[in-house]
Amino acid sequence: MALRILQSGHDLKAFVRKPAEGEDVRAAGAIACGSGAEAAIDVDILGVCLFDDHQIHQALILDGALAAMRADSVVMVHTTGDPELFGRLSAHAPAGVSLLDVAFSGDRDAVLAGRIAVMAGGEAQALAAARPVLESYASRILHVGALGDGRRAKLLNNLLFAAQMSLAAEVRIQADHWGLDPDLTVQAVMTSSGASYAMSRFQGGATAPDLLERIKPYLDKDVAMACAALGDDHRLPLTIAAAGAWS
Repeated sequence: MALRILQSGHDLKAFVRKPAEGEDVRAAGAIACGSGAEAAIDVDILGVCLFDDHQIHQALILDGALAAMRADSVVMVHTTGDPELFGRLSAHAPAGVSLLDVAFSGDRDAVLAGRIAVMAGGEAQALAAARPVLESYASRILHVGALGDGRRAKLLNNLLFAAQMSLAAEVRIQADHWGLDPDLTVQAVMTSSGASYAMSRFQGGATAPDLLERIKPYLDKDVAMACAALGDDHRLPLTIAAAGAWS
């Protein structure tokens, strides 16, 4: 995302939590910062892309990045997590600072190609201000509702993806058990009615254990968060069943 922002002609300050991963960003022209709070000083847009809400709380509140924002600026949070987070962040936001919920779907290759999908929640004015930055790496930006609604849409997406990944992995495993060529089997499915994005992840020789191990930390987090957000709501039995399939 940082590389795409720079390539689009925007000025960028960056704080990368793992320094080795920030070398390309610095080489591309970003101003390196020693903390999130330093990166937040005197910027129009602060983008936050971390693993979970614990890291969001640490960076924005405990480490002071949110308090460092000036009026008429926007904080856009890409992390998937609890839709209620924005109520807590709002209580700490300085006057005039807008929050934007910008959950997204897409992997590293999609980001570098500028074609991820963003599910945005928040005020239209805040989204309009952030849109030039978002458009540097997103080809679809959908304003789905208020703060938290972007995360709600993403959690539903990830519940469905988790169930589909479970089913796709079973197909890949069963192909081995039957002695089928796994790559040809995946190709056959991907040109038939069973095709899905989840199934496409098994193209190129990916095995079920290896692929599931890579995505497990993310889907474990998101499925648990979705179930917590749904609570006792039984109006979505297929969604709840999807969570059960993954676990």
